[in-house]
This record gives sequence, structure tokens and C-alpha cells, in this order.
Amino acid sequence: MKKVIPNLMVILLLTSSSTLFASEAHASEQDTLEKAQHEPGPLHDDHDEDHEEDHDEKHEEDHDEAEHGKDGPDTHEDEGHAAEKGHEGHEGHEENEEPELTFSAELLREFGGEIASAQTGVIRQQASLPGEVRLNEEAVAQITPRFAAKITKIRARIGDHIKAGDTLAEAESSDTLVRFSLKSLIDGVVIKRQVAQGEHLSPDDTAFVIADLSTLWVDISLYPKQISRVKAGQPVRITTTHGPESVNATIDYVAPLVDEGTRTGLARVFLANENLEWKPGMFVRANITLDEFPAAVVVPQSAVIDVESQPTIFVQQGETWQPRAVKVGRNDSDQVEILAGLSAGEKYVSKGGFVLKAELQKSEFESGHNH
Repeated sequence: MKKVIPNLMVILLLTSSSTLFASEAHASEQDTLEKAQHEPGPLHDDHDEDHEEDHDEKHEEDHDEAEHGKDGPDTHEDEGHAAEKGHEGHEGHEENEEPELTFSAELLREFGGEIASAQTGVIRQQASLPGEVRLNEEAVAQITPRFAAKITKIRARIGDHIKAGDTLAEAESSDTLVRFSLKSLIDGVVIKRQVAQGEHLSPDDTAFVIADLSTLWVDISLYPKQISRVKAGQPVRITTTHGPESVNATIDYVAPLVDEGTRTGLARVFLANENLEWKPGMFVRANITLDEFPAAVVVPQSAVIDVESQPTIFVQQGETWQPRAVKVGRNDSDQVEILAGLSAGEKYVSKGGFVLKAELQKSEFESGHNH
């Protein structure tokens, strides 16, 4: 009996504790539910705030769009058109402007410039071919003794200019001891002396070579495609990089055979050389005219100057010079055909246009138009 009573007390105590814990848990749950009903939670609050902000922003955007719709688009469009029109007007002004330079003809000539009048002319289709100046073999004389002899005195040296009949050397016959002279057969220059004093010569030995240098040959190499197009009588211009000024001549001879080694043809020009400026052995260029084309206006190549990537000619306008863009056509080694921009009779700068170009650039820079 004593053992049962303590066990009952333990059971009662445990039961009371469980009941008390359950009551407290129920009360805590009830409080939580009441708070949830009367106090808005964070999620609900955030949603309301986001909704209000979106609504306010939408309202403000609608309001801004409404105000912009009243005057915004029309204003911007008008401004765009106004700016566009203003830009177009500026371009039109620049296009219509024709810059002119005041530069006296006398001053231009002092700088090496030249003035000419535009004229009709001919543009020549040409072939530029290599050539070499040679002795005119028809104007060369080789001086030999008439019979075996000993040279007793030399009277001529290489480079001497002599006349036909002048004594070049004195000799003595090896057989008869008769004295005689070796004389020049032509007017010319001693280009070779192949004998010394005291030397014995036979009739086959050449003592001197005399050449008349007042006329020379220019032998021109013809490539296969030019052989059939080059004929005697065609005009040709002979030029050299270092040496005399270019000269005009004609083709005198075209060889009937082709060189077996080089497979090139040969055309020959007789070159007048009264001043002895051309020398045998010079390399030259031969510009042979193959065809000709008439042109309404032609100018020297030196007249066309590049200004802002446009072929330009400076044309005289009263007391001023106008840089005028031109349209060019065919050209040859000397001239250019002008298709538009310059009329026959107009005066223009044929040489020294670079002086006016520099003056034009200086003027544009100073006026602030050099964009």
C-alpha cells in the first residue's frame, strides 16, 4: 500500500504538466492567428507597396506622354527639318561658290608659269619602245695604207675634228721606200687610232676610223605585237632621261627579219645631230605614233593639276584665276584631251599651276574654309 501511493502521485503530476503545456500551446497558437488577422504581414505589405509604385509610375508616364504628344513630336520633327534645310542651304552655298585667285600674269611668269589659249588638237596613240643611239655606218670611213708600209709619223689623235683630205699619218713603203701620207676620206671625228709610230701595216690593217657624227642612227627594238604596226614614215619622238631635249623624227627603215636571239624586230631612225649633243651608245625611248585621234580641246599634261582629288585647270577670269574641275579623255606623252570644263579659246595656266594651287590652299586656310 505504501508503494502504490507514490506511483499515483507521479502519474497525477505528469498528467497535470501535460495539460498545462497543452493549454499554453493552444493559447500561443490562438495569439498567432489573431495577429495574422489584425496585423498585415510583410508579404502583403510589400505587394501593396509595389502595386502602388507601379501605379504611380504608370500614371506619371501616361501624364508625360500626354504632354509630349501635345507638342513634343511636332517640335522635334520641325527642328530636324530645320536643321536639314539649314545644312542643305550651306552645301548649296559651297557648291555655288567658285573660288578665285588674284595673281598677276607677270608674277606667275616670274615663278616659271606659262599661259596659253585652249585649242583643238590631235591625241596620238603611241608605243613607247627602247632604243639605242648608234653610229651612222653610212658616214664612217676606215683609213688603211695602199700597200705594206712603215708608219713614220702620227699627225692625228682620237677626238680630232678633221676635213676630208687632212693628213692623219706619214708612212714609207716597205718595198720601194717611197714616202706617202694616210689622208682622211670624209669630214668627221677621229674615233679610233689603231697604229703607233714605227709600226708596219699591211693593206688589210685599219690605221684610223673617221665618223661623221652630224647624223646618227637610233635602232629601236620592236616587240612581236608592234612589228606589224610599225612602218616607215610613221612619226616618232626620241627622248632620253639624261641628255639632250626630245626630238621629233620619222621611221626610216623597218628590218624585214626578226632577230633569232631576241625574237624582236628592228626599226631605224636617222637622227640629225648638228650640235653633236647625241652620243653613240646612249639608251633612249622611242614613242612611235601608231594612230591619231582629233580632239576638240587639248592641253599640255603640265596644265592639269590635282586639287582635292579632282583634275583641275586654272582658267583666267578677267584679273583672277579660277580653279576649274575638268573631265579628261585620251592622252599621249605630251597632251591631254579635255572633254568638259574648258572651251577652245579660253586662257589657262599651261605650266606652273602648282603655284596657284599653293596660293589657293593658303587662302582657304586663312579664311577657315579648309575643312
